Amino acid sequence: MMKKLTTGWRYLKEHSRLRRFFIIGLYLVLTGGLIINYGLLNRQTAKNDDTPLNSYQSFSGDNSAQGVKLVQRQYSPTKQRLIATFEVQASTDPTTEILSQYLHFELATVLPQKLKMVVIPVTENKYVVMVDHLNQNFEAIRFRLINATPKTDQTSSSAPQADFIVTNQAKIRRAQVSALSPKAFASQTINDEISARNTSIKRQQNKIKLAKTAISADHDKIQTKRTNRKYEVASQQTQTDNDIETLTGDIEQNQQNITGAKHRISTLKAEQALLKKKQTAIRNGTFKLAKVTKSTQITHKN
Repeated sequence: MMKKLTTGWRYLKEHSRLRRFFIIGLYLVLTGGLIINYGLLNRQTAKNDDTPLNSYQSFSGDNSAQGVKLVQRQYSPTKQRLIATFEVQASTDPTTEILSQYLHFELATVLPQKLKMVVIPVTENKYVVMVDHLNQNFEAIRFRLINATPKTDQTSSSAPQADFIVTNQAKIRRAQVSALSPKAFASQTINDEISARNTSIKRQQNKIKLAKTAISADHDKIQTKRTNRKYEVASQQTQTDNDIETLTGDIEQNQQNITGAKHRISTLKAEQALLKKKQTAIRNGTFKLAKVTKSTQITHKN
């Protein structure tokens, strides 16, 4: 074998022109191979790109305007836990509204893994999904949300669905992920929602306080202008009347703001009551969290 290689190289040395062609050809073959290989790897990676956060995805085959978005994703390689939060777009049509009992979740991974997924319906529009036993080399995971709402005009045999891809990225590895049990985590998540509504209530109460202060100031200004009006010439009285009209309009607007804020507070308190009710049901076991104990497999072709 070595003798043949030595003879071939000697032949190329004696034929410089042929040697140049051989070297150029070898370079093109190697370069072309690298380009093709890079292209294949690049295409393979692109097929599992992350779904953008806070971007509504529509359900395929669904004519309604209601969509769903991924708002948060966290992963801990030490705990082997991934937490994803989804929000369903609020529906303006109650006939097409997606209720929690009709929103199903399916899980798929590139690399076969035995996973455990728990779905926590925090509210009718917000869902937290906890995935356990997810190895750090998971590469990519797909959440498939299925809208199983019964429809009389559904032409397709398959229910509308929306897919979300989360890849194994460093930016989600650094996230702080809770080590609580699914039931305890669900209770804590709901408690966070209750606290968030407390913050909103305080904001509305402050809005009422500011509006009342503005109304009081407007009344004082109106009283002062009415007192001084009798000492003004006609042109000044016309301007004063216009000012009083403007101030009266401002009072009416602030009164509407107070009414709106009070209504918002009532809604927030009602939501808190429902959240506390659900929290109690989760703690005593009367509210069952949806669980998925197996996942399918996705490939780069999917």
